[in-house]
Amino acid sequence: MPLAYIALGSNLGDRIGQMRQALALLQQGEQALVRRASPVYQNRAVGMGEDADDFLNAVVEISTSLEPLELLDRCLEVEQHLGRNRSAEGWTPRTIDLDLLFYECVNLNDERLILPHPRIEERDFVAVPFADIAPELEINQRSLWQIARGLAADELRVFSEKLL
Repeated sequence: MPLAYIALGSNLGDRIGQMRQALALLQQGEQALVRRASPVYQNRAVGMGEDADDFLNAVVEISTSLEPLELLDRCLEVEQHLGRNRSAEGWTPRTIDLDLLFYECVNLNDERLILPHPRIEERDFVAVPFADIAPELEINQRSLWQIARGLAADELRVFSEKLL
């Protein structure tokens, strides 16, 4: 089965609990299996103002029989099940956020999904945990290790709990 990588984030309520619930829901039906997870990082809530609670973020590697758009739909279903409100405009606090970052050997530019995710190289809270589990994986001809090393991760710190 192909490998895919999904970023998880939460800044409302039981952040770790919601991230773990999201992984359990993703794996229901045996079409996706979490193989490994990065450490959980805590960081500022980008673009949400100074009053927003910090995010917890991680990246997981899964093997899946789902095609990329089917996996995206599964992620959206999990978000909805866990109370994610996508109707609000702009960046808002959220119980769970799931972003499909990369799907093995697939480059896609669909109105619903771009693969690899177009902002990996801009976001330390994605690139650093992604590099923890797949440092040699290349995005735009640069390894994730190189991308993560080149980002200023001043406010990103390892959180004390593990996802798995």
